[in-house]
Amino acid sequence: MPQTTLTFIGTDTYMPQPGNDTTSSILNDHILVDCGWNVAINMTRFGYTPLELDYLFITHCHPDHYLGLAGVLLYMYLWDHDKMLKIAGPAEDIERIVAQAKVYLDWEKLGWWPPNVEVVGLAPDTEFTAGEFTVSTAHTSHAIVGLAYRFSDSRTGRQIGISGDTGYLPAWAEYFHGVDLLVYEATLGLEDPPSDVGHSNVYQAGTIARDAGVGRLYLAHTPPRDKTGILAAGREIFPQTYWPDPGEQVVV
Repeated sequence: MPQTTLTFIGTDTYMPQPGNDTTSSILNDHILVDCGWNVAINMTRFGYTPLELDYLFITHCHPDHYLGLAGVLLYMYLWDHDKMLKIAGPAEDIERIVAQAKVYLDWEKLGWWPPNVEVVGLAPDTEFTAGEFTVSTAHTSHAIVGLAYRFSDSRTGRQIGISGDTGYLPAWAEYFHGVDLLVYEATLGLEDPPSDVGHSNVYQAGTIARDAGVGRLYLAHTPPRDKTGILAAGREIFPQTYWPDPGEQVVV
């Protein structure tokens, strides 16, 4: 029987601790969401390589979410010149970021073929097909244009929501309504957020999960300080709140 799985490669904030990476995860072993500092090498710690990837979704183009892109492209080229990767993200930025990664790798000077990629610019409130998934998008509240994603697996009927970096938006409860698993950022931990910070705390993450009626909430982009207190606060609002470890795989 087919399963829907999500594997956490990194769970940390923009400055990851040793042994972790910024938030990135793999769906059904072939779709990567966000691209941390050193995701290509960190994938190998957990039995994956970029060669298994067919799609990469980037929530927004801040460096801690795309910094590992050059490493992914280089790994693919060195091991399989013909491997195709579709890279999707906010239409305002994604083509520029991919182009800059190619320049950084200096393909022309080295006489190598460029990486085999297709870039897809996405807008909020659209749908995109990625293999077995239908992917819907929604805008975030952040310093730059960002996208939240809702992945619906046609084989299993399971649904996964990923918030990306965002301030609190009550409309998230409708967008993520009924998903089986929600990955939601809690960058601010237990802190009260300023109105314009573009990030959420654990109370807001738990409130969205509760109001959306999701199955499970996994905190991401969360500071490791006071892990026990943050997790306890989340569970007071939404008992099915979890703090994933790098390499942890969840069957949805």
